Amino acid sequence: MAEQRPTPRAERAAGTRRRIAEAARRLFARDGYGATTLRGISIEAGVAVQTVYAVYGSKAGILRTLREYAVDQPEAEALIREAMREPEPSRRLALFAASIRQRWERAGDIVAMHHDAARTDPSVRRGVEQALRTRRAGIAEVARSLEAGLRPGLDTDRAAAILIALTMPEVHAELVEVHGWTEDAYEAWLVQTLSRELLGH
Repeated sequence: MAEQRPTPRAERAAGTRRRIAEAARRLFARDGYGATTLRGISIEAGVAVQTVYAVYGSKAGILRTLREYAVDQPEAEALIREAMREPEPSRRLALFAASIRQRWERAGDIVAMHHDAARTDPSVRRGVEQALRTRRAGIAEVARSLEAGLRPGLDTDRAAAILIALTMPEVHAELVEVHGWTEDAYEAWLVQTLSRELLGH
């Protein structure tokens, strides 16, 4: 059975939805979540403010869509799956670092927007807290998978804490956006630092 193609109307609706989200992303990053208005987003997107209300309902609704984009990253997920299948600890860490680079390169700004919004919007705060719990659980699993290769005196709890601290999006933003590192330089630093701190290499 042939795959049904979207209708022109559906394609236009999807394009409008995407344009609004991209406009909001630019404004949230530039002006902050609190200072950005739906009217401002509508002007940036080139649509009527009523359209923004109809499509998303609120700024929090737009932010949820951006969060879905930040979470749903097939390439980063594929790297994590490959890392967990990799028997050699240093190679596993390299693949893990590559997945982190992918995530923050593509969506680090979205994470920062959520932390900004969570200060004033309880509904956003709950989503951020859930995302942090999910991140910590995933990193704890990576730390446990490295147990046999950890340097002497380092247990998996401390290894997980090191992994969480060094891979925070704020660290990526500081090195890349503030100090002008390339993404390749960030990834190389992360691999070297994680290897030294966790494996003793």
